[in-house]
Amino acid sequence: MTDLEKAKDYFYSQKASMVLCKDDDKFITQEKGLTPLINLIESGDDYFEYSACDKVVGRAAAFLYVLLGVKEIHAKVMAKLAIQILDKAEIKYSADEFVDTILDDQLKDTNPLEEVVLRSGSANNALRDLKAYLKL
Repeated sequence: MTDLEKAKDYFYSQKASMVLCKDDDKFITQEKGLTPLINLIESGDDYFEYSACDKVVGRAAAFLYVLLGVKEIHAKVMAKLAIQILDKAEIKYSADEFVDTILDDQLKDTNPLEEVVLRSGSANNALRDLKAYLKL
């Protein structure tokens, strides 16, 4: 079983919001939003070449996955705007559903976190902008 297959298996069987897998090591969380990804980046732990499975991947999450150094990611829902970031970082991706943009909880407007990183220009700037917005 590949690392991505393991990540997907844990994701769906444990109703996780995000899973990272590499060999026998795994990180699983049910915590929603981008805070778990930011915390992983801030921890200094090495997630280079891990495979990920996530509930929702937009531009903001894509930038954070670039900083983590994952090699591939599968999402239930992935924004088309995330693809250009993942392509540039040479991260393989797949999704159950591709959408134009990630919407807010009321499904009316673009998610505010997507707006925050719209002009960030780089993964490091996106992390800075997200932390400022989330007051982390």
